[in-house]
Amino acid sequence: MNELFRPDKKIIDLLTQERFTVSAEVIPPRNGTPELQILNQIRDLIQAGAEFLSVTKGAGGSLRGGSLPIAQVIKDYYKVPVIAHFTCRDLSAEEVENQLMDHHYFGIRNILGLRGDPPTGVANWQPKTDSYPYAYQLIQQVEKLNLGSFLERKGFSASNTVKTDFCIGAAAYPDDATFEQRIHYFKKKVDAGAAYGITQMLYDSDSYSRFLDDLGKENIMTPIVPGARILKSRSQAERMISKFGIKIPKLYLDSLPESENPEQALDVFLNLVERLKKAGAPGLHVFVLVDTELACKAIKALR
Repeated sequence: MNELFRPDKKIIDLLTQERFTVSAEVIPPRNGTPELQILNQIRDLIQAGAEFLSVTKGAGGSLRGGSLPIAQVIKDYYKVPVIAHFTCRDLSAEEVENQLMDHHYFGIRNILGLRGDPPTGVANWQPKTDSYPYAYQLIQQVEKLNLGSFLERKGFSASNTVKTDFCIGAAAYPDDATFEQRIHYFKKKVDAGAAYGITQMLYDSDSYSRFLDDLGKENIMTPIVPGARILKSRSQAERMISKFGIKIPKLYLDSLPESENPEQALDVFLNLVERLKKAGAPGLHVFVLVDTELACKAIKALR
């Protein structure tokens, strides 16, 4: 059985090796899209040198399934550590436990505990009434499973059971407006059991540096991996700002080409990474979306 469901290497072990890691995030294709698309993307990113990958999970109604089998392919076929994103606003506590056990049995050991956003384009979407409203509550439940504490079932005691062994990550938001949003919310996740953080799309090394300083003042030394997408033009960046509310400094915007110029965009991106490294980043997480070729060039350059 252990040969079939090989436990994965924990991401925190990679992030504490005192060397700069390079990784990438992939998105499952929409339901009805051939899976070869994502499998080819994974192959290319790993061949380029990605040391671990993360697989996003669509919110309820997003019509993007397959996160767990895709993570399983990365772990067992390519032998590369993988983070499975796990959202809670569309699941009850019982569903959370059951789905986490699926991950446990398959040897998935790295979970990114997220609240989850509404599906794009779904009007009036509402989370489940008995779901967790905050990510730290999900992380608390994962950590309880690690301690061997399972939900009570009528007529059944889950005491003296096998414990799970998840390495839990959390989302970090260095660009959030208030100290409470940036630091206190993340501290709740760390206190709940998060071992590392991955930022939202980040383009300001000064913002990242301040975030680390503020965490240090709260005695939080958790590794924080900055994440960013390679932006190919100024107009693309402006669309990202409008659609997702991402903060991109004027200096970065002005450095981007007016029209798509992959080589210039890659140079701007790599300069950002150098500034993040100097600020103390333990690695860089590339958000790929559909820009696989350019992401592979960046990963090769960084490795």
